[in-house]
Amino acid sequence: MRLTGMLVGMKEAFPHLEHCKVSQLDGDGKFGESFHSMRRHLRFSRSRRSLVGAINDPSALGALRAFQEAGRTDSCAIMGQNASPEGRAELRQPGTRLVGSVAYFPEKYGAEIVAVALDILHRKAVPPAVFVKHQLVTPETVNHIYPNDELMITPGLSA
Repeated sequence: MRLTGMLVGMKEAFPHLEHCKVSQLDGDGKFGESFHSMRRHLRFSRSRRSLVGAINDPSALGALRAFQEAGRTDSCAIMGQNASPEGRAELRQPGTRLVGSVAYFPEKYGAEIVAVALDILHRKAVPPAVFVKHQLVTPETVNHIYPNDELMITPGLSA
């Protein structure tokens, strides 16, 4: 659903993409597998530009490393999901081709889940679905949305 939604959103924002070739690669949501999958794809692809929508940040970073290895970073833009610490670290790199990641804030799920559970226990009506508010994180907004990331770095260890 994430990838389908991402493709629909890309085509809404850029209608001319409707006529572009779409390739789906399976990286199993993992850095290494995504790297190898994108590496194989780049060997045969004649595309001048690539827009990559990844299922999560490890997949996005694996694809990015494959573009870097191929010397083709200038021709790509990559979007991740989850806004993981690794993805946020990449967003802070000058000139990164990771243009963004969607943050879902799982650390905030608890209060909402407990409220719905209590409503159920009290036999109150609950919505058929509860959606999580998410937010786009970009190189320009990462420090604003996650200002405390540098507190996670242990002194004496390199990130």
